Amino acid sequence: MSMLHRCACVAILALLSGWLSARAAADTPLGCDKVSGLPVVDYLVAPQNLALLKQQLLIYRCQRYDSEIAMVLQEAQTWIKLRAPQVSNPAVVLDIDETSLSNWKRIYQDEYYPFTSACGFTQKCSDMDWQWTEQAPAVEPVLDLYKLAQCIDAASHCTKVDVFFVTGRHEGDKYSPKEICPELDKCAPSLLRSPRDWTLGNLQKSGFKNVDDHHLLLRPKHTPGSVEPTVSVYKTDQRIKIEQLGKYIVANVGDQYSDLVGLHAERTFKLPNPFYFIP
Repeated sequence: MSMLHRCACVAILALLSGWLSARAAADTPLGCDKVSGLPVVDYLVAPQNLALLKQQLLIYRCQRYDSEIAMVLQEAQTWIKLRAPQVSNPAVVLDIDETSLSNWKRIYQDEYYPFTSACGFTQKCSDMDWQWTEQAPAVEPVLDLYKLAQCIDAASHCTKVDVFFVTGRHEGDKYSPKEICPELDKCAPSLLRSPRDWTLGNLQKSGFKNVDDHHLLLRPKHTPGSVEPTVSVYKTDQRIKIEQLGKYIVANVGDQYSDLVGLHAERTFKLPNPFYFIP
């Protein structure tokens, strides 16, 4: 083994050791109790495979993900505090999934792949069933940004900023998971909710208390077999519509590049998300 190769291996082992020994957050994410038992692998000589990639994703989620999100949001907060008083009708655009709300519980249970079965957390869980439960917690640094923009609990003079949630989620019909209500026509009305209902409810329950229907922008209901714009085109169009309301978008925050491309925001802030990709 060459000296360069040996040094690189030592560096990787040291880095992984640091990850594994780092203290867990106060609210330990689901699955992080298993990190200490994962093997350390020399990826310079061993090819990566799916099982090992999942292990690396778990280590990253448990040891670095939260702090890296916090770093991005600290910069975003500084920028918004600077720019909001300097422009007319300032606005901020936030994505929802893995930006405002964390779906880690579903992601971990489904091993990074959204299955189509019900969401009892004894088996794999579909995206819609999970979202219907309104259980996704807020991504705390993004919630702090929202409160800053809305002047919630502001200790001194604060310039209020409009916050729009622009999501790739689709509008849809009233819905209930089959394990909750097998026959829709016999469901209690409280069990039948649309994607807009449960998205708005989840945001409000998780702490985004002032968000209303006019500031939640979902994609139109998808018709099977039809061609619809990509997420990036849809989100760019929504930012244009926000500007047409007379708003000046000082910041656009998202976890996917498709949340951020297409301009129509003074600055963009990219959150890490190695768990899935949306073009």
